[in-house]
Amino acid sequence: MASPPLGYNGNSRLRKAYTQIAMSQHEVDEYANCMADPIYFIKNYVKIVALGKGIVPFAMYPFQEDMVKKFIDERFIICKIPRQSGKSITVIAFLLHTILFNQNYNVAILAHKGAAANGLLARLKLAYENLPTWLQSGIVEWNKGNIELENGSKIGAFATSADGLRSGSYDIILLDEFAFVEDNIAEAFFES
Repeated sequence: MASPPLGYNGNSRLRKAYTQIAMSQHEVDEYANCMADPIYFIKNYVKIVALGKGIVPFAMYPFQEDMVKKFIDERFIICKIPRQSGKSITVIAFLLHTILFNQNYNVAILAHKGAAANGLLARLKLAYENLPTWLQSGIVEWNKGNIELENGSKIGAFATSADGLRSGSYDIILLDEFAFVEDNIAEAFFES
């Protein structure tokens, strides 16, 4: 029997790496629908924590759907959106789709403080844990600061620093609340 993934906590809602599962024709069709359309995936399968309501399906507003469309169509995006409008969870839901349905995709979540970046990753983990098993990719590594899936995709959480991502290559970098990063650190980060 294979050993559990590094950092795997025995959570029964997580699919272990390289585990074969049987899928019904409906599940195969749904998987294809989700792969083809991030908005379909988010609206039908992503769950979030809503204040006072607990874990609920993500009911997207039209502006959140527009955000996802922009993420698909544009390479560089800056979102200037007010607090408590659901922008972070929209980005997290899109990143979840990205790592599930792309092989060997590397994503970095950066925030002005490591705790904020880890908080965003925790929201992605919660959404992942609430996916049906047949939509999950097996877990190779699952710990406080990163996830690695059996499809080779990885996502990590980091504090923004001058050399925070110097040694890696990333397909997507989320710079959350970058306006709060001190100018000297932001400049050194971009130079690195």
